[in-house]
Amino acid sequence: MTKQYVGISRDHSRSMWNITRPAARDFNENIRTIQEAAKINSIDTIISVVKCGVGAQARVDREVTNSNVNVVQPIMENAYIADGSGTPLFDSIGDLIETLSSVPDASDPTVSFLVMAITDGEENASRKWRTKLGAKITELQNSDRWTFVFRCPRGGRDTLTKLGIPPGNVLEWDQTAQGVAVASAVTASAMASYFVDRSKGMSSTTKFYADLSKVSVNEIKQTLNDISGQVRRFSVTNSDHGVDIRSFIERQNVPFQIGTVFYLLSKTETVQESKQICICDRASGAIYSGISARDLLGLPHYGAIKLTPHNLANYDVYVQSTSVNRKLVGNTVVLYCPMFAR
Repeated sequence: MTKQYVGISRDHSRSMWNITRPAARDFNENIRTIQEAAKINSIDTIISVVKCGVGAQARVDREVTNSNVNVVQPIMENAYIADGSGTPLFDSIGDLIETLSSVPDASDPTVSFLVMAITDGEENASRKWRTKLGAKITELQNSDRWTFVFRCPRGGRDTLTKLGIPPGNVLEWDQTAQGVAVASAVTASAMASYFVDRSKGMSSTTKFYADLSKVSVNEIKQTLNDISGQVRRFSVTNSDHGVDIRSFIERQNVPFQIGTVFYLLSKTETVQESKQICICDRASGAIYSGISARDLLGLPHYGAIKLTPHNLANYDVYVQSTSVNRKLVGNTVVLYCPMFAR
């Protein structure tokens, strides 16, 4: 059985105080996603968790140390305390490195490690690892068995890439309840995809987070099929907001069939594996589809996942509707694609 170690650094500095409940929900969602992904992909998964920035000394406290992910319990929302005087981010990562490196099979070439840090601030309180973390991360990443992932405030990516973290492994997020929810959905999707790739033999990644902003138009043209000539667009006005999808399509004087209508991804959605996805280039208006659309978005090819409109740059993503009563969102567009009728 494939073996996977996961380490999570959770920010408990004072600046997190106003989003502790969403942060607790986010952590619980991360654990649930890892548990489900480990089960689905038959991956033996061991997890460690540290709290970054605890109390007046801004300590790094170990909460879970090399435990099977299935025994890790969710935390109560009111139990997430943010009282730290600083953010020893580098020390928290270093502590996880020490913990994970000490396992008996750490040198086994079939074993991989994923370390994730979730923070609302930058490093400002480390003592042990402040100057040597970058070199250690580079050494471990070069082994092709260690992946480091960071969720940080907007503008924090440059600091982390200078530390050696691949840009595709950094997610910038907004420090609000909504920002936590969006980042949580993006991370759940990325984590599920990571475990699928691990089951296929991947040992590390530099593109943990899906990011269409880094995908060129030529890459999309080469990877997907241009179906622009077979698609009709219908605008959903403000007065159409909340109308069911079947009634709306029938008003356009075209036959409604399950699978022919694609709605704009405008909020976090759960997308089943059976649903097709279309990608629209806003500049040219060209519409592309194909099995590789999920690969470009970093999505697994089976299992329901949460998809969110994140880092889509000059593209729009449309998701196939398999419902007759989905409520449409005003000021959007739906695609009518007869070739996908079921």
